[in-house]
Amino acid sequence: MTTETRAVASPPVPENSVAQTPWRRHFALLWSGGALNGLGTMTFTLAVPLLALAQTGSPVTAAWIAVAGMLPRILLHAPVGVLVDRVDPRRVMIIGQTGRLAVTVLLVPPVLLWDAPVSLLIAAMAVHGICSTLFATAATAAVPHLVPEEHLAEAVGRNEARAHGTQMTGRPLGGLLFGLAAWAPTAFNVVMSSGALLTALFLPRPVRPAPVDRDEEREPFIEEFRAGFRWLYRDRLLRSALVVCTITNAMFQTVWLLIMSTVTHEGFPPVLIGVVLAATGVGGLLGSLLAPRLVRRFRPVHMIALCLWSWMLPLGALAVAHHLDPRWLMATLPFTWGGIGFVGAHMNVTVGTYHAVHVPRNLLGRVLGVDQFFAQGAMPLGLVCGGHLLEAWGPGPTSALLAAANGGIALVFTVLMVVLSRPRARTGNPAVAVAPDPGPL
Repeated sequence: MTTETRAVASPPVPENSVAQTPWRRHFALLWSGGALNGLGTMTFTLAVPLLALAQTGSPVTAAWIAVAGMLPRILLHAPVGVLVDRVDPRRVMIIGQTGRLAVTVLLVPPVLLWDAPVSLLIAAMAVHGICSTLFATAATAAVPHLVPEEHLAEAVGRNEARAHGTQMTGRPLGGLLFGLAAWAPTAFNVVMSSGALLTALFLPRPVRPAPVDRDEEREPFIEEFRAGFRWLYRDRLLRSALVVCTITNAMFQTVWLLIMSTVTHEGFPPVLIGVVLAATGVGGLLGSLLAPRLVRRFRPVHMIALCLWSWMLPLGALAVAHHLDPRWLMATLPFTWGGIGFVGAHMNVTVGTYHAVHVPRNLLGRVLGVDQFFAQGAMPLGLVCGGHLLEAWGPGPTSALLAAANGGIALVFTVLMVVLSRPRARTGNPAVAVAPDPGPL
């Protein structure tokens, strides 16, 4: 039975070979479009609920508008993954940005200028979330079609750094623009969407070679949808990584809630909230720049185990700090949240590189969609469970429980995936060693 490395090999297309294209220029366009998309999304999703709050004075309305923008990113990743595998990712990116530009221009100005019903903002956030999900999923799936395999870790690292950079700057920028004028974030989003659309238009066409097996494109939608689940389930490393990331994503939402609760309860200066929110972006940015070197050096299973054990340091520090002087606690909060972002960047680059190298290109969108559905879907659950834990136990015991839970996950993963498992084969580069054959689809 062939290994995964052979399974992902594409038929030779000499005239369109990635190695023969100016891939760095094409990736720079893709990266720039993703940065503009992310920056515009961060400012827009912060400013629109603020606009609703200013117009109605109702926190409930503002909350529902925020949820309307969040749900598409949770529910649509898997279906959008099927779409991306069916058509050229470049076309999906163009459609996503065109729709996002249209909804920003057509639905928000009536509320700003003519006192139109605020319900328009719910529609605007929902459609904006759908279009952003289309663009982001297609852009991620396009990376292995534009970048040679030996540079994939570097490309994934740059994308991860971009995500943390936009997170670090987008929210403060959105608040600043809204403070200057209520219409400023909308105008900024129009500029960002226009720029992202231009970068997609300048990408090579098509982004990926046409599939050899034309019959695959005629499979029923539901069968293509299931194929992503089957591939992910049969790849032991991807399946284990998804379980780990889903659980830790939920845990870290509890950590975020715990930090915000601690800042409020202890009466720390409000500026500390800004420092903490910026810390995860700074940590993630630094981690993204350093991660590709480690990913190229170590096997993915070892990197995942290393990340899990490394998270013990910031989580353990938070658990201990609740028993120390408040000044130590105040210093520990940004260290904890920044450390989680730093290690999380290494985890994301590791899993993202493994996706790009080992998942067949005609399945990549579906596998990414399923992965994001579970990983992001755990975040609201983590917030709800974290709220109940904090209310029942308080910050100190909750932080100790989180550290213990992370240690348990690290121990189980290390025993099952590192100690008891033995790789069937090795490639010349340990960072892309093959995983167990998932079997035929």
